[in-house]
Amino acid sequence: MAGVAFLLPVLGGCQDVGLPEGEVRLSQIQDNPDYKSLPLIGTQWKLIGFVDARRNKIKLAEPAGEDTYLLTFNENGEISGQTSTNKAFGKYLLDDDQLSILEFHNITEINELFDGRYYIETMNNVFSYNLSTKGLALHYDAQKYLLFEPQ
Repeated sequence: MAGVAFLLPVLGGCQDVGLPEGEVRLSQIQDNPDYKSLPLIGTQWKLIGFVDARRNKIKLAEPAGEDTYLLTFNENGEISGQTSTNKAFGKYLLDDDQLSILEFHNITEINELFDGRYYIETMNNVFSYNLSTKGLALHYDAQKYLLFEPQ
């Protein structure tokens, strides 16, 4: 019986063995009820990762760092931010709860690292957003979105 009690925690820790490196279950991202009431415009957002809602998983953004993947929606319809290595700029259109990214690109010329190019590509496909206890979701596919937390 003691052997079974020892194995249960070990087996429980193996649940995520099949996940690719850098991917976690969405449930592992901490909830914060205050996130739902934050304004989209004027808040600085930091990318946590790329969510696949169908699989309920999130691929954490790489490289991780304080100054990577930052985003601010400004009142004038412009987006400012940071990619993996570059300053970024864009334009958006907000109509009720519909958000469209009209353009998003880097404005400096350092080579993008890891998820940098994919981040730019997905930002240019954003068609809606919502705020939840997990943070800001920018939807770029019916089942996929970028998840940000406030800074």
